[in-house]
Amino acid sequence: MSAGYEPMAAAGAEPDLVARIAGGDRAAESEFVRRFERGVRALVRRHCRPGDPIVDDLVQDVLAGVIERLRVGAIHDSAALPGYVQAAAVYATTAEYRRRRPTQNDSTIENLADGDSPTARLEATQLSTMLRTLLAEMPVARDREILARFYLDEQDKDEVCRALDIDPAHFHRVVFRARERFRTLLEQAGIGGGP
Repeated sequence: MSAGYEPMAAAGAEPDLVARIAGGDRAAESEFVRRFERGVRALVRRHCRPGDPIVDDLVQDVLAGVIERLRVGAIHDSAALPGYVQAAAVYATTAEYRRRRPTQNDSTIENLADGDSPTARLEATQLSTMLRTLLAEMPVARDREILARFYLDEQDKDEVCRALDIDPAHFHRVVFRARERFRTLLEQAGIGGGP
């Protein structure tokens, strides 16, 4: 996703969609899912770790939760619906990762505070620039394109497959190979070789 893109802003909601769902209209619920699913998926993927299989479950939970709120009439303003859906997606993702996070003792928290220094931020910026430069130097154009679209732009699998004419059944294999070639470039540059 490009900077400044708000996935919920594009989804919009017709004024009576909220009222129709509150009135029990199942077709309106289907319309809601059709309009908001892509934006919710993009937001959830943005807030999840790459490749985390929980994405589909979180998208389902967010959409079902908002529909439940709409059914009971808890949301009245259709103009506020995109913002509500966006907040629900961020909240659900954050709550999931909080639930998974192990409890940390005081010394670990003190060590984490030291990592947010200006030097650490500068190093992170330099690393990001170096990684983007290495990505641009990949010799296979499709590798560059698939990694940039899927990881940097956070496009969903189907969108990337259509744009690059990749059979969806082979998508993960193509991404894996591109990542492996990128990993080789990283190791040659002295980044992330590991023990």
